[in-house]
Amino acid sequence: MFKFLKKKNKNFKAIINSSMYKIDVKSGQNLLSAALLQGIPWPHKCRVGSCGTCKCIVLKGTIKPEIDFANVLNAEQLKSGYVLACKTALKSDIEVIVKIIK
Repeated sequence: MFKFLKKKNKNFKAIINSSMYKIDVKSGQNLLSAALLQGIPWPHKCRVGSCGTCKCIVLKGTIKPEIDFANVLNAEQLKSGYVLACKTALKSDIEVIVKIIK
């Protein structure tokens, strides 16, 4: 009846480190989980948004933070576009930079 209230199950694409990796991020999935499931060696420790190890910079696109990133990231990092991948849902296709584990 009210189609505008219906939740959209949309998948998005994430481009990581200037096309080094391209992944699909399913609706309801965070960026870190999607990357790890697709074999990306993304740095991480806690997976709950408390350590900051999974931080990355969003260059393009729109995200939905699942927590307040200011609890972990400092003001300079936030201003530079850093987010926590473990608590980032996508609202559009995005492009990010992250220091990949070698």
